[in-house]
Amino acid sequence: MAKDTNIADTLFDGAATWATLSPEQQARIGAVALELAVAGAIAEYLPGPAERAGAEAQRLALKALEFVALSVDGIGRQWVDDVGGKPRIRIPSVIGRVCVPCGCSQEDPCQEGCGWHDDVTCTACAGSGEVAYG
Repeated sequence: MAKDTNIADTLFDGAATWATLSPEQQARIGAVALELAVAGAIAEYLPGPAERAGAEAQRLALKALEFVALSVDGIGRQWVDDVGGKPRIRIPSVIGRVCVPCGCSQEDPCQEGCGWHDDVTCTACAGSGEVAYG
């Protein structure tokens, strides 16, 4: 069980944040996100030279998306909570529930297996010994 964490109790809600962006911000982020999705599909599904070029395009598009989305013109630090001077990271909601003490999730459970003790703590971290998944 992790005693200290840098994970916030609340998740980052991309849809809610997207709604706060200007149309120009949405256009810049959306265009790069589409490039990333297409590059990823090429890298994963098309063999040969296209796979290689797609993988490099995916790498570059991810860097570009991080820059565009997280720059001053993007979402800034809306994914970080400041708790008593210590940053706590709001993990993207796409993961579903995440254990605040250890970072496990439904798709990535603790090695020994775990379930949910409550909304933000797995059974392994709670010490209950109950295994519901994993």
